[in-house]
Amino acid sequence: MADSRAVKARRFNDVRELVGSAEFQAWFAAFTAARKALAEADQARDEALAQLTVMEFRAELTQKNAIDTLYRGGEHEDLAARLLADAEAAENKSFPGVAAFEEQRFKVSELWYRLGALEKAVEEARDGKKAAWEIEALEKKQKLATEEYTREMGRRDRLWDEVERLWMQGAEASLLTAEQKVLARKVRRTSEQLFALAEDRKKKALSLKAAAEAAATALEAARAKLEATRTRARELFGAAVGEDFLYFRHRDDQRHAYAVALVEDSENYNIEVKPLVVYSVERQRGVGFLEPARVMGTSMEEGDRRFEEYFLRGRKGEVRPVAAS
Repeated sequence: MADSRAVKARRFNDVRELVGSAEFQAWFAAFTAARKALAEADQARDEALAQLTVMEFRAELTQKNAIDTLYRGGEHEDLAARLLADAEAAENKSFPGVAAFEEQRFKVSELWYRLGALEKAVEEARDGKKAAWEIEALEKKQKLATEEYTREMGRRDRLWDEVERLWMQGAEASLLTAEQKVLARKVRRTSEQLFALAEDRKKKALSLKAAAEAAATALEAARAKLEATRTRARELFGAAVGEDFLYFRHRDDQRHAYAVALVEDSENYNIEVKPLVVYSVERQRGVGFLEPARVMGTSMEEGDRRFEEYFLRGRKGEVRPVAAS
C-alpha cells in the first residue's frame, strides 16, 4: 500500500532523471524479479495445493472403495452360508422322501403282482367258460385293482419327482456355495489391494502436504521480499508505492502528481501503460485517468488540443473517425 507520508514533491525532469538513474534501475530490476518470483511462488503453491487436494481425494475415495469392497466380500460369504444351509436342508428333506418312495415302490410292486394274478384269473375264467357272473366279478376286481395300481403309481412318481427336485435344489445350492466362497476370497483380495493403495496414497498425500506447506512458506517469503523492495523504494526515492505505480507529488501543482508505471498493461487503464513511463495524474482521480507527463505545464488551448487528440486517436494511437457535421 502507498505511504503518503514518504511522498516527495518533484518536478517532471527530476522524476525522469531519477527513473533513468542506475540506482533506480537496480531497484526496478530487483522489484521486477521479486514480483516475478512472487507470481511463480503463487503458481507453485496453487499447483502443490491442487496436487495435494487430488491425492487426498483419491486416497479417501480408494479407502471408501476398499471398505465397500470388503462389505461385498462379506455379502458373498453370507450368501454362501445361506446356500450351504439350503443345500443341507434339501438333502435332509430328501431322506424321508426317499424312504416314502421306497415304501410306495414296494406297495406298487405288490399291486402289480396282484393285478397280474387277477388278469390271469379272468383269462382262465373266460377260457374255462365259467359262469358269466363269476367272470364279471373277476373283471370288477381287476378294474378296481387297475385303478388302485394306477393311483398308487402316480403317487410313487410324485414322490420320486419330489426327491429329484430336492436333489436338484441341493446340487444347485452346493455349486453356487462353492462359487460364492471363491468370489468372497477374490473380493477380499481386491479389498486388501485397495486398502494398500489407499495407504500408499495417504503417504503420498502427507508428502504433498509437506510440499504444499513448503510452497506456502516460499510464497510468504516471496511476498515479504516484494514488500521489502516496496519499502526500499519509499526509503530510497521518497515515493508512495502502489501495486502498479510509484507516486511523487507535483512540485509546482498540488492538484497533480506523477505516477511511474512499474508494469505493462494495455487493458485496465484509459491508455496503454508501459513500464518506467512517467504519467501525470490528478490527485483526486489518480490512475483512474492517466496522461503522459509533460515538462511544462499545459495551457488551456493545449489541454483542449490534447483532450481532443486523445479521444480522436484512442488508447493506442488509432485515429477514430470524426463524425460528419
